[in-house]
Amino acid sequence: MLHIYSDGSVLKLMNSRDLVMIPVWKGQRILNQAHADSIKEAIGPNVNRLDSGYTIIKYQEVEVDGCEIVVSYLIDGQHRASVLRDYYKDVICEPGFQLTVTEKEVESESDAIDYFNTINNAKPQCWTDPTQIVNKYMMFLEKKFNTNRKCLLIRPGSTNRPYLSSEKLREVLKKNIQKTTKHTAKDVEDFVEKVDKLNKDMLRVFELETTQEKVKDATMKERAITIKFALAYDTHLKWMQGLF
Repeated sequence: MLHIYSDGSVLKLMNSRDLVMIPVWKGQRILNQAHADSIKEAIGPNVNRLDSGYTIIKYQEVEVDGCEIVVSYLIDGQHRASVLRDYYKDVICEPGFQLTVTEKEVESESDAIDYFNTINNAKPQCWTDPTQIVNKYMMFLEKKFNTNRKCLLIRPGSTNRPYLSSEKLREVLKKNIQKTTKHTAKDVEDFVEKVDKLNKDMLRVFELETTQEKVKDATMKERAITIKFALAYDTHLKWMQGLF
């Protein structure tokens, strides 16, 4: 560790080969290949000039077996990293070099999106980019349901039901937002209200079903009732169809 910033992020050293193994955060903009090519042309053969400009986020995730793991994603610097990644595909035996990265721990997808917007506040945002549109929906949904920071209902990475994986939610949102071109703040708020109503309706059904004998998935439904969150019951999130 080289330095700790006021927001809690840290500046540290990392090997370039380790960096290119870190996946790009799914809330990142779509890679602009022309921009990556311009970086590649500017540095020529001197890839060690790409020794800064990277930001990594770290999530504390709970795997399906209940074990906690720390997962890292590249949230800024993806074009530089793509140049390095392409370089190492052709130069297999060459050792990596030291570079600096900024690393920030986040608790939820909303935290990651807030941080992404903060570090990109000087860059133009492309709100027609499906990934950026999904980020808006993710933030509104987490604001509605993740009211208890000690018990997040929408959680990073893979997770056990009745908690909902933010990764799965992002994936299904991206497929469904193509059904409409309206994504103003009011549109997103209306969507979230529909989801909230659906969640309450599902819980009422679960409460009725669990009073019966031999009900399917009784334990799962009881857990959903306890935390007042039923949206993860359907692993494919088919409930999203028709809400846009």
